[in-house]
Amino acid sequence: MLYKNPLYRKKRNTYPLQVSCGHCKTSIAIYAKGGKGNLIKMQLPRIIESQIDLKRNKGHLRCTNCRRELARKGAYNENITYWIIRGKVNTKRLDNYRI
Repeated sequence: MLYKNPLYRKKRNTYPLQVSCGHCKTSIAIYAKGGKGNLIKMQLPRIIESQIDLKRNKGHLRCTNCRRELARKGAYNENITYWIIRGKVNTKRLDNYRI
């Protein structure tokens, strides 16, 4: 990953999740996910590191390789949030990743 997120805040009871493009399988981000459900949204303070400079990204989340739109930018609980478009991303739990 190229960019460490300066806005990342550690959260209890989370695990690292690798998020990649569903089309070309390019790794996009490592996210601190909590709970058992599917990945629906990615809040900016929980993104650990990414391929995209999140401070400069003004629009929606796009794949760095194939330029497909993966998530739409919005707000949730006063945090910048990327709402995942269903079927556009793959996720994989990283058991040996150190936060």
